[in-house]
Amino acid sequence: MKKKICFFARVPDQKLFSIIDFYSNDIRIFKELGYEVCLCNEFTNIPDCDIYFIWWWSSGIIPLMKAKLLKKRNITIGNIHYSDPSEQGFKSRPFYIKKLIQYSLKNSDVQIATSKIEFEDLKVFSPKKLILLYHAIDSQKYFYSDKPRENIILTISRMLKLNVERKKILEILGAFKNVLQEYPDYLLYIVGRKEDEGYDSVKKRIIELGIEDKVILTGSISDEEKVSLYHKSKIYAQPTDYEGFGLAIAESMSCGTPVVTSPNGAVPEVTGGLAVYVNPNDIAEIAEGFKKLIRDEKLYRNLSKRGSERIQREFSFQKRKESIKEILENLQE
Repeated sequence: MKKKICFFARVPDQKLFSIIDFYSNDIRIFKELGYEVCLCNEFTNIPDCDIYFIWWWSSGIIPLMKAKLLKKRNITIGNIHYSDPSEQGFKSRPFYIKKLIQYSLKNSDVQIATSKIEFEDLKVFSPKKLILLYHAIDSQKYFYSDKPRENIILTISRMLKLNVERKKILEILGAFKNVLQEYPDYLLYIVGRKEDEGYDSVKKRIIELGIEDKVILTGSISDEEKVSLYHKSKIYAQPTDYEGFGLAIAESMSCGTPVVTSPNGAVPEVTGGLAVYVNPNDIAEIAEGFKKLIRDEKLYRNLSKRGSERIQREFSFQKRKESIKEILENLQE
């Protein structure tokens, strides 16, 4: 009989388990390793399983407590943004959330950090069995393409208010308007859920800037549409206050789409310097980052090819699968 793994993440819709790659990758890995995966996103229907794989130390406390009650082994994974200066950072969170995180770090059997900066920050809390394991990028899905690109700048983000602020969506809009003065044939694609509460502020800013005919708000899109956009786009934009990894940055690089971003959080671990870095709070500097890639064909080709090679070498799906297999085997000894 197959062992059951409860895969828990507090998300509004289980569809996100297939849309968000850091969820879907691990679900696929568990299935390929021979486990029956029970998906759960609500506190009220947490199943009885042999192992609990829990995303996020704060919202994961209920499945963790159930695992402890059933005397079942458990793994908690995520990041806490301890060094994040934005409102999403650990230090800006309510007191009770901090306490939930600290409790989970002390009581979960294994903790998985998604980057070195998160790994080092988590040490502050003396967690139980801490492991560093980077996210994976499936190179068969996010494959390199050197086909001619369209004049598109792309950014992808949940449209939660705090995400809009941290990932600088409004600043990207301002920088894009600057770019249009010199390159009027460019378009900006923004991918993100229209249902999220930050969406309206983005739409309002587009209207204020008078660039409605140049910005496409796609809403949620399929994996196939996302990969197609990576391959069509000239530039991927993600200037940011902080990333615990930066999955979309890695996906775009794997597809051969150069990135304009910021050297904050785990971004340098992912890009290895193969990106254009800008101050995320300086609209003029973000605009110059875009223009640099538009103007400099040699730089563009270099970042496109070498960036893809780096991601596919350092963050392979097979590496993560082997590491998770080892973690699960050690957990059950």
